[in-house]
Amino acid sequence: MLHRGRDQHIGSGSLCIDIEYDTARLGFTNGAVLWITAAPASPDSVGRALSEHREIACAAATAGPSNLVATVVTRDTAALYAYISGRLGPLEGVQHVETSPFKRKVKRLTYQPPVR
Repeated sequence: MLHRGRDQHIGSGSLCIDIEYDTARLGFTNGAVLWITAAPASPDSVGRALSEHREIACAAATAGPSNLVATVVTRDTAALYAYISGRLGPLEGVQHVETSPFKRKVKRLTYQPPVR
């Protein structure tokens, strides 16, 4: 019974489950925010395509000069470049991408080293 209510909320979009983890421990040490300008008829199709890309941790529609914003996580700078030029850039509807690499994250979940 409880699961049905939860599933209805998830299905309607009123409930979202988010998990934060230490990406560096998994070998993904590079991240960036992507400000994406999609053609006026394309934000939905571009957003749906982004949801299928394993490099994208989070994506959302926004207002302003860019109509989509996404957080990308990669193993290194070369992988970030390969993603932007290889998978993202050629997507139909993508007109412009501005990349803001993370130098350091100030607000994030912190992890205690495991006790051995």
